[in-house]
Amino acid sequence: MTELSDLEMRRIARQLALPGFGIEQQERLADARVLVIGGGGLGCPAMQSLASVGVGHITVIDDDTVDITNIHRQILFGAEDEGRPKVEVVAGRLRALQPGIRVTALRERITVDNAVELLGQADLVLDGSDTFATKYLVADAAEITGTPLVWGTVLRFRGDAALWWSGPGAPSDGVGLRDLFPEQPDADSVPDCATAGVLGVTTAVVGGLMATEAVKHLAGIGESVPGRLLSYGALSSSMRSFAVARDPGREPVRELDGDYGAAACAAPSVPPEELELVTSGRAVALDVREPHEKLLTDLPVDSPGLHLPMSWVSPGRVDEVLAGVDGTVVVYCASGMRSARFVDEYSENARRAGVELVSLPGGVDGL
Repeated sequence: MTELSDLEMRRIARQLALPGFGIEQQERLADARVLVIGGGGLGCPAMQSLASVGVGHITVIDDDTVDITNIHRQILFGAEDEGRPKVEVVAGRLRALQPGIRVTALRERITVDNAVELLGQADLVLDGSDTFATKYLVADAAEITGTPLVWGTVLRFRGDAALWWSGPGAPSDGVGLRDLFPEQPDADSVPDCATAGVLGVTTAVVGGLMATEAVKHLAGIGESVPGRLLSYGALSSSMRSFAVARDPGREPVRELDGDYGAAACAAPSVPPEELELVTSGRAVALDVREPHEKLLTDLPVDSPGLHLPMSWVSPGRVDEVLAGVDGTVVVYCASGMRSARFVDEYSENARRAGVELVSLPGGVDGL
């Protein structure tokens, strides 16, 4: 066990006053190695709590840099950090919270090549990622290595958190993510937070729930139950709990898939021809995203295009926008889903106006 310094004893003195929480529990936290996937809206509040409570070693993996749009929910960052690597800022903040902490900052992505090795070195993994590809990769690696997994999601005004633990060393009735969701959903089956929005304080609540589950498991206090799913609703101020049982007919994961679909989110090696139509002046661009999305990012073109948010769309407004336009209109959104739907629904309006509608594949996020 790690011997706690006088400074650390003073720093966590109020914690030691808790019933059933003493030096032994604090030393367990000090010895713990936690791997955190993603320094974003869930990872930031969770790591803030884990460092404050006394977890001794945190490894954080994230290849992104801080953007001004992050800081309403990613609470370890400030406006002055814009452009800096997230893991670099995180490491500094955590060391300020707990002077003796060991932080390993990995500015890279978790992949099928490194996931098993990284999780095999951790006592617990906390997944704060925001894609199905990463979540299923991490869940499968956790089951292969028998690493307890604290999992969370958040969108708009609600979020979920759970402890999954299955595979080698887990209880015989241990539960994994695939016992609840056996198959990885399509990447476009739900909108991301840039499209649907997210209330910043909701991520803090869910991140706090995740940190609490991690602390209970690592310190050996309270009820740490694999498969208990907590669902939080901000607008209703409600919390529901669901018990997920192990599926006895499911074969355990013993090796990773070769591809979890992450490549679908990667930028294409060459710009799509639809974008080249716009940049060359042979087509007009029509943005069907909402106004707040336009503030985040846009097409890399100099000439302004047309804008008709999907929430404003009606046949009459489409006719107004297309009036006076000649030739081709490239319709775009964040991922290409809404633009494709727009083209399908209003191709007849375009035909009457003498216009050809085409959708930008992959949208702005795919560029």
